[in-house]
Amino acid sequence: RKKLKSTSKYIYQTLFLNGENSDVKICALGEEWNLHKIYLCQSGYFSSMFSGSWKESSMNVIELEIPDQNIDIEALQVAFGSLYRDDVLIKPSRVVALLAAACMLQLDGLIQQCGETMKETINAKTVCGYYNSAGTYGLDSVKKKCLEWLLNNLMTHQSVELFKELSINLMKQLISSSNLFVMQVEMDVYTALKKWMFLQLVPSWNGSLKQLLTEADAWFAKRRKDFEGDVAFLESEQGSVFLPVFTHLRLQYIISDLASARIVERDSLLPSEWLSSVYKQQWFAMLRAEQDNDIG
Repeated sequence: RKKLKSTSKYIYQTLFLNGENSDVKICALGEEWNLHKIYLCQSGYFSSMFSGSWKESSMNVIELEIPDQNIDIEALQVAFGSLYRDDVLIKPSRVVALLAAACMLQLDGLIQQCGETMKETINAKTVCGYYNSAGTYGLDSVKKKCLEWLLNNLMTHQSVELFKELSINLMKQLISSSNLFVMQVEMDVYTALKKWMFLQLVPSWNGSLKQLLTEADAWFAKRRKDFEGDVAFLESEQGSVFLPVFTHLRLQYIISDLASARIVERDSLLPSEWLSSVYKQQWFAMLRAEQDNDIG
């Protein structure tokens, strides 16, 4: 005996894929879908269109303008198909395009499902794209989760691609946070920022993570030579955009180590006033400690 198809599979195959008894044709991005107004009304976008005073409410062929470049034909296919079935399988590689389509069509359930998929698949390759998309489409809980992932993993999961993708604003947010997980010493944060800044300035560089620090050091050394080392890099025209990020370095923990202090001096990335101010604070702290010992 033949097993009967489940109702939802039958509906999806017959009505959506085959377009039987369609009463409206949706045209978008050069593609056509033969659909049904009663199913489309599950979407806030179409519900307003068909019940309101829009001219499209009585039309049988509707041309959709797609202003969002994240939306493609495949995303529309899945979004329309979701109206005819109970569950949708969302691939992480497709989730941003599908989220864009779901937001345009006001499909709350699908938006929520995209958000859950994003939260479950945050990693070094997806985190920046997800963070930006969550900001664009108003998924605050996804944005928060991406930020948490970066705070916990930025220092331990460094990669060339991740450094390239991290914007100045996002990096500033991470470095200024007291929740940034630093495995060993503050100097590691300075070194990570140096590598990140180099990749922001030379995004075409495609070497390995192992070569990155050497390349960054060589690039900044050449720049010092060209400018005869008069101006700290962050005070130059090219470097000034990075000032707000480096401001949040806790320099007092860097210069208390001689080897680290020498590297920072040699690099000449930071304004000399920053360093002299911290040296002065540390010097007074040392004098106070010595005098307290003498008194004791």
